[in-house]
Amino acid sequence: MLFFIGFIILFSDVRAYIPKVFYSFFGYFQFLPSILKFSTDTGLLSTGFILVLLLTLFSGRVYCSFFCPLGVLQDLMGFGRRLLPGKKFRFKYSKPLNYLRFSILGALIVSLFFTGIIAINLLDPYANFGRMASSLYQPVFILINNLFSKILEMIGIYSVQPITQKEFWAIPFIFSLSVLIIILWMVYNRGRLYCNSVCPVGSILALISKVSFFKIKIEETGCTQCGKCQAVCKANCINIKAMSVDESRCVSCFNCIQSCSDSAIGYRNILKKGQSAITQTDTSKRNFLKSGALYLSAFPLIFSTLRNSSKLGTSFESRGTASPPGSLSIQHLKDKCVGCQLCISTCPGKVLQPSFLEYGITAMMAPQLEYYSGFCNYECTKCGEVCPSGAILPLTVKTKKITQVGIVHFERNKCIVITENKSCGSCSEHCPTQAVHMVAFKGNLTLPKTEPEICIGCGACQHVCPAKPELAIFVIANIIHQIAKEPVSEKIEVEKTEEFPF
Repeated sequence: MLFFIGFIILFSDVRAYIPKVFYSFFGYFQFLPSILKFSTDTGLLSTGFILVLLLTLFSGRVYCSFFCPLGVLQDLMGFGRRLLPGKKFRFKYSKPLNYLRFSILGALIVSLFFTGIIAINLLDPYANFGRMASSLYQPVFILINNLFSKILEMIGIYSVQPITQKEFWAIPFIFSLSVLIIILWMVYNRGRLYCNSVCPVGSILALISKVSFFKIKIEETGCTQCGKCQAVCKANCINIKAMSVDESRCVSCFNCIQSCSDSAIGYRNILKKGQSAITQTDTSKRNFLKSGALYLSAFPLIFSTLRNSSKLGTSFESRGTASPPGSLSIQHLKDKCVGCQLCISTCPGKVLQPSFLEYGITAMMAPQLEYYSGFCNYECTKCGEVCPSGAILPLTVKTKKITQVGIVHFERNKCIVITENKSCGSCSEHCPTQAVHMVAFKGNLTLPKTEPEICIGCGACQHVCPAKPELAIFVIANIIHQIAKEPVSEKIEVEKTEEFPF
């Protein structure tokens, strides 16, 4: 619940108040984002997946029950299932779907060489939870906040400020709702079926959990085969007839231990001498590990692929869509982004929105700068602070102010100063670097003039341009981010007077 509530709070941070250390802490333990971050940054903050692997080797799949927010969400769904009226729901043992889950894992590894990480993103548990939190939870949170704010205003209390609702994007909403419904169906009928048949992270950890030091074991001498442990096993991995536990599917929730009144099932160190858990040789484990070694041996190849994926990407690039500051290039964003939409949820300017095909099919639901929705605040660096995968690198405010994600372009004949012969200077007023400034045109009218070399592509000019139906000024995206020249600041001379000016 600590991790689940923590992530809910992070996706509620629509005003960007929460310090970046909290984002780093909760994002550190997420498996796929950590791998992607490690592929280019081998620093300490990118080693979370190594810690998860070590924890799995030591104590089984604790990640699935404690650190994975989608895993906890499934537990909450299961808890709700038990509260429904009618006959009490009892889990049953089922055979493992090894061919299905490892076929999916193998297909995802192969897909890295052809489509990048998009296929993994669509099944990754953290990415799916993030999309559901951003597309389904956050709009409800904003609605409740605004309703509560309006009620308090009626009695003269203004401590709760209303929040501007973000743009509605149909594709992420439909995809997230579909995934939620599918997982809900799985939980209500088969418990952790998603974790043990579809989830790529669960499949990888299943291989390691087979040789973990601590495992759930049944003592045959004390077990009465009452079936209580099997009835509460949401992984469907306890076979009470054979008095065995499938360690590869066990998610270490410990429900079975709490349910056993005979203390015949426990969490034991299989390497400790005298334990009955290791008195017999299980040859099926050896065969299972031999087949699983093939997948684990692909890890170095995966890292190599991710480091050099810019050479394997598609040739399609969209010059009309700018990627967030800190993403370095469109290709870098495509290689690293898991599509969790945490940056979109916390963007104060609401300029970050989920993409569809703007970057190509291999980067669906990655963040894009959508200038019709907002513009990139000049001193904001929030997206780089919250990104868990390294798709958007953290920038200092000073570096952000000269990071050029795009270049301004002015269409003179579409400006309302010319088409309607009336004064307008919205683009200049909102430009933070004065890459757009007004110059004399005719009479009292002034016309925008651009200096692309100091433009950073924030999109403020495009967002406020009143020209219809086509904008007179807009940003052309840089496929690879550039460094803009720093704007020249002019000192204002103040005339000195002898007398007090008031």
